[in-house]
Formats: sequence, structure tokens, C-alpha cells
Amino acid sequence: MALRLRGTFSPNPRVAPLVDGTIQPTGIEIDWESAEAGDLHERHLRDSAHDVFEFSISNFIVTRERARDRWDWVMIPVFASKATLGLNTLVNVDAGIETAADLAGKNFGIPDYTMTAGLWFRAQLRELWGIHPRDIHWHVGRQGDQSHGRQMGFDTDPPRGVTLHWTGAGQVNELLQNGGLDAAFPAADVPIDTTTGRVRRLFPDGGRAFMADFQNSAGFLPVNHVVLVQRRLVEKEPWVAEALFEAFGAAKREAYRRDPTAAGILRNGNGDIDWQAATFGADPYPYGLAANLPMLAMGTHQSNLDGLTTKPWNLADFVPETLRTT
Repeated sequence: MALRLRGTFSPNPRVAPLVDGTIQPTGIEIDWESAEAGDLHERHLRDSAHDVFEFSISNFIVTRERARDRWDWVMIPVFASKATLGLNTLVNVDAGIETAADLAGKNFGIPDYTMTAGLWFRAQLRELWGIHPRDIHWHVGRQGDQSHGRQMGFDTDPPRGVTLHWTGAGQVNELLQNGGLDAAFPAADVPIDTTTGRVRRLFPDGGRAFMADFQNSAGFLPVNHVVLVQRRLVEKEPWVAEALFEAFGAAKREAYRRDPTAAGILRNGNGDIDWQAATFGADPYPYGLAANLPMLAMGTHQSNLDGLTTKPWNLADFVPETLRTT
């Protein structure tokens, strides 16, 4: 009899063959739910009701240090999305920002300081231009429990060494239009009006050069979410971790077979798959620890620099033993 689990994932072509049942994990049946990633992350932080789910890498790093009983999860090294929200950055036309190198000293609006897209954007600024988190004034747009940072306590115990303001979603657009903010990430829950003539895109090429430069420097592309499993589940049934890892890998291969553009990374019409393959390789979504250790090392180091955490990660603490050699 198959083990029945509750799972949830935001819409993702590389995971779709698993969610739609084309790919079945060995010995496991999963009842899948779907929603937008931000809403799912808020639910996981609130009640942790699912057995297997996607989650922000940055927030996962934080939960290992700001531990609560309901946040006892381990990682399956499956990385099915890229951190590309920063490529949509908008700037006020009078802010004196020509390129991302000009962001030092500026006021930057972001949906959540703790979000993985923010962590990697800060890592990219540091890697490419030596801009550190403390060099920018950060303004958080999400309010209440919509803010994962608030759920993890950063409103009362703020990140160390950085300037963080809780601006509120309704104010980000107004502040960017009138110059109170110099730049901002737009997002579904932090909308920005692009029709006023007061803002323009920071990356007119959709982020091609920015991502390619970072890949050339760091050796990888920034990863957004990871697959998590309840620790109690893999301790009771150790074989589950490997079965899930194999199933996610099979789903990705099936997605590529169905449609080669499932390997796409960039948005805004700049995701030409031939250019992407020549620049980033045929499969820019490698799974497994071996292929992602440099990424995880930089991500955890950046979390420390961001003031979100203070300790290095111990792989043995957050990866199931059956997957530590993958």
C-alpha cells in the first residue's frame, strides 16, 4: 500500500508532470494543492500542514536559526525555479540610476527583505559591483502576516547591520513615483504603475547581461525555491527522501520532453531558448547536492551578510542522510 502524503507547489512546468500524475514517486501517492508561492510560504510558516512542499531558500535558512517546533523540515535538493524577480526592478527616472552599479546609497523598495529573490539580488550586487546590504536603505512593502519577515520576527528583532523600514504595500508605488524611493521590485502584492513616465526598467534587456555576468563570476544561476519535507516523516520512513528526489528529477526530464522551453529562465520576452542554452547550458536547473554546493554556500554566506542569520549551515542538519552524496 502506497504512503499517502499532502503536497503543494506553485504552477511550475518542471514540476507539472509530477503534479498531474504522469510521474508517480515509487511507493508514494501525493494529494497536490496549488497556489501562488508567496501565499503558500505564508501558510507553511503559519501551520506547516503539508508533508512535501516548495519553500523559499532564504526563509528556510532563517528557520534553521529561528527555530520553532512547527518549522522542523529537511531539504530535498530539488531547485525548480530561479530567483529572477530582481530583473523586473524599476527605478525613478530622476534617481540618477543608470545601471545596477548605481544602487549604492539608494532607497530600495522590496516586497520582503527576507525573500530569496532579495537575498540573491544582494548577492549579485556584491559579486559584480562590491555593493553590500548595508550600502542600501531597504523598504519592505508587505504588511501583516503577508510579510514572511514579520512572521519570523524581523519586525521586532531586525536584521543586524542594515537599514530596514516597514513601508507598507500601498506606499511603494507612491514613493517610487514621487522619488521617496529610488528603485523597487514590483510584485503581484506590491504593484507599481509603469504608465506615468516617472519610472523605467533598470534592465532594458530583461536581465540577460546581469544574469550572464553573475553566472560567469559565480559559476551558477541564483536559485529561488527548494523542496522541503517534514523531518518526522523522513526519520520514520528514510526511503521517502530518495523516492521524492528521483520523482522530481523524472518530472523535469518529462517536462523537457514535452516542451524544451520548460527550461526557460528569463522573463519579459528575453528568454530565447537557443541563446539561453548557449549561455547557461541545456539544463540550467541542476538537482542534487553536488551540483549546488557552491550555490548553497554563497546563499548561506549572503544570509549572514544580510543580517538574517549568524551561523554557517551544517549539511548534516538539513539534508536527509540518503541524499548527502547526490
